Parts: sequence; structure tokens; C-alpha cells
Amino acid sequence: MARYDDLNTKMIAYATVLSIVILVIVLQLTQALSYNMVNYESSIKEGNKSDRAYEAKREQLESLNGFKRVSVIDESAPPPGKGEEMPTKKVIRIPVEEAQKLILKEMASQPATAPGT
Repeated sequence: MARYDDLNTKMIAYATVLSIVILVIVLQLTQALSYNMVNYESSIKEGNKSDRAYEAKREQLESLNGFKRVSVIDESAPPPGKGEEMPTKKVIRIPVEEAQKLILKEMASQPATAPGT
């Protein structure tokens, strides 16, 4: 009769280990899913920022059409080696009056912010 009252400890240990393994797998899958969701959301936000930056840059370049483009020596570049030419970069020459108008126009289109923010 005592034999029927004993617990099957081997089966209990097996079930415990198996449930712990399943729990760890479920937790890892949940962590991976949440990590991917966060990365997906941040990539969408970054994509929107870069789209807006690209659009703003395109608008600025279009507003500069008609001004003189020249090549000047790039002073920020490292000095050239022996027998090499000085590195140059393309710049746009804008008269000061036109530059002032462009800056005022750009500042007027931006929303006003409170001082100190």
C-alpha cells in the first residue's frame, strides 16, 4: 500500500526541467520580438527624418540655381603629396544681398521658438 502513496520524483523532475526550458525559450522569443519591434519603429522614424532632410536640401539647392558655381582650393583637405595637385571643392558664390534675402526667407518659414529652448 505504501508503494501507491509515493510520488514519482523522476517524472516531477523531468516535468520541472522541461517547463523551465520552455519558459526560457518563450522569454527569449519575446525579447527578440520586442527588440525587433523597437528597431523597426526607430528605423521608420529615422527614415522620415532623412526624407525631410533630403527634401530640405533639394529645396535649398533649387533656390540656389542661377548663381555662379566655382572651384576653390579645399583648405580642410590634407596637403597633397609630391607631384599631386591641390584638392579643390565646388562652391556657389552668392552676392551678400541675395544671401540676406535667402536667410530671411528661410527664417520666416520656420516656426518661432521661445527664447532659451
